[in-house]
Amino acid sequence: MLYIQNSRFGALLFLALVIYVFTAAAQTTGKNPVIIVPGVTGSQLINPKTEKTAWFSVRRDKDDDIRLPMTSPIIARNRDTLRAKDIIRTIKLPVLPDVQVYQALIDALIARGYTEGDWNKPKATDVFYVFPYDWRRDNVESAHLLMQKMEAVKRSVKNPKLKFDIISHSMGGLIARYAAMYGMSDLPREGVTPVPNWSGAAHINKLMMFGTPNEGSFTSFEALISGYPIVANRKLPLIDDFRAEDVMSSPAAFQLLPHQTSARFFDENLKPLQVDIYDPETWIKYGWGAISDPKFLGKLKDAERLAITNPAIKPAKLNKNASFDDRVTAQTTYAQVRAYFVSALSRAKRFQLALDAPEKKIPMQLYAYGGNCTPTIDGVVLYQDQKKERWSTVFEARDIKISDGKTLKKDDVKAVLYSLGDGRVTQRSLLTTSETSKVGDPEFTKTLLPLTSTFFACGAHTQLFLEKPIQDSFLSALVVEQQKQP
Repeated sequence: MLYIQNSRFGALLFLALVIYVFTAAAQTTGKNPVIIVPGVTGSQLINPKTEKTAWFSVRRDKDDDIRLPMTSPIIARNRDTLRAKDIIRTIKLPVLPDVQVYQALIDALIARGYTEGDWNKPKATDVFYVFPYDWRRDNVESAHLLMQKMEAVKRSVKNPKLKFDIISHSMGGLIARYAAMYGMSDLPREGVTPVPNWSGAAHINKLMMFGTPNEGSFTSFEALISGYPIVANRKLPLIDDFRAEDVMSSPAAFQLLPHQTSARFFDENLKPLQVDIYDPETWIKYGWGAISDPKFLGKLKDAERLAITNPAIKPAKLNKNASFDDRVTAQTTYAQVRAYFVSALSRAKRFQLALDAPEKKIPMQLYAYGGNCTPTIDGVVLYQDQKKERWSTVFEARDIKISDGKTLKKDDVKAVLYSLGDGRVTQRSLLTTSETSKVGDPEFTKTLLPLTSTFFACGAHTQLFLEKPIQDSFLSALVVEQQKQP
């Protein structure tokens, strides 16, 4: 038995013993908290004033539809009233939209002993949190929001050493990677080489990427040029698909473009063609996107002036049923749209350079899951359409009549345009296995992601979480280690 003669010292020692006993009793082992970061279109967007759902919805809301303003070259200033409320869990429609829903993932986590957490009343173990965000906006902004969420949980549970396992889908993986690599830092200005500080990795144990376009996606390029159907490859009545002008208003869409290191263009002889996808003049030359679309330009405030030099532009008149976003467009000039467009391209290029910064070893575990059985668009053919007297951009495999009267056969076109992937993101893009760019620009260098593990199955991009082999693999990796929590 220990006898303590100094009463003051004895009291302090007794207090220390009490704290030790209670701390030891409170120690538990549990699974790291999980954060689900959805991909593009994977979060519900609502109008907080009207409580109407703008996304997911097959019809546009006149009060505020899905398009962001394009009035300022300072990307952060182009805001509307929509706010992210929740991730998309289920969608009940007669036809299946090409949108990832996450209920299957949630059910799989619950079956493994996780419960859904509340950001405002967080727990430290055996819990998952969903991270809805405005997927139209700049990805750096979303990465900073993710950082703030993780830091707030750690403060609330009083555990500065707490680490999260992140399950990220598609573009969500880019957001999580940026958060890990740069924390709360913004992109460096143009011409400055990005250097990762890995401050965000202090919050992350495992980062799991599902179908993440680490080298970009030609699907996003096609959406910026032609718009995007809500139901995959089908245009249906009573459904408001994404128009090219809708997609152009999203800074995040530009940040999904193919990286210059991996962008593949072919001429009319199916020979590699050097194209700077981040030069605004390239888009004007080839007539790409809303910035070159006479119909969209006809909606702008100075459409009549533009029509003087471009007869294809027919100035439009607003009717009483025009949406709020159409009214905003009608007050926007071409100079404003052009300045925004240039800025969005520049920021996308810098975002990709930041993610491509070489790194041989990273202070967290990085997993990649994807599909490798589906032919996935991985390039385009550019040729002069003599009949229409303009450039034509070909995304699909088909016969092409070229300028000398010859015809490129569909199978030959398919051989250069497609690579294996999940139907939207190629295996090459997920793993970053492209060769170094041949464009001669020294700022575009190639780096391979130092992955902890990879796993592939024959899953489609929006169905990766439903593939049982993939589920078994990532769920086992999640619970393979447990952390001791104070």
